[in-house]
Amino acid sequence: MAWIILTFFSIIRTTAGILVIISEKSSSTGVMIASVIFFNAGVFPLIAATLGFIQIIVALIQNMSPQIRQCLVVSRVLFIVGIGLTIAGGALEGSDTDNDVLIGFKLVKAGYIIVVVFVGCLLAMQVYFWTQRSCLSVTSRTILNATALATPFIVVRIVYLFLFVFQPSDLRWSDLRGPITPFLTMGLLIAQHVDFK
Repeated sequence: MAWIILTFFSIIRTTAGILVIISEKSSSTGVMIASVIFFNAGVFPLIAATLGFIQIIVALIQNMSPQIRQCLVVSRVLFIVGIGLTIAGGALEGSDTDNDVLIGFKLVKAGYIIVVVFVGCLLAMQVYFWTQRSCLSVTSRTILNATALATPFIVVRIVYLFLFVFQPSDLRWSDLRGPITPFLTMGLLIAQHVDFK
């Protein structure tokens, strides 16, 4: 069933490309907001894949600590809430009323803060598994190595998003209107992540 996730991710990326092209010709705020949302939405499936790897490690361990299982549940909740707030905020940012735009901006900020906390939980779980590495199966150690290689690149992408959301006046971090050099650098780093996967 992995092809379903790949198909979903590919549709998001294709839609993002189409919206970026449309936004070049359109002055509509709604199209620009939709472009940013779809362009950045691909980050969430990437993070979800990392969460899936952690879940595999947890499933393979016989006597897993209840605290780790609880941390995994909390991480899932944070992930879902973060996505929900980001989508809701992005939709409101495309509104015609200033009040809705302000609320949307605050929701997007809150969503990204929650996503950062979520990534912090993932990092904490990875650190825990590294301390327990000798007790893990060969499969779990392989997954842990792959996740450790992927995580820095995910962090780079989240930092890029974070800078865009929290410094909207600084066009260096804008996917659509900013200079190409920072975006290209970030994109090349993420491409390296895909190679590791």
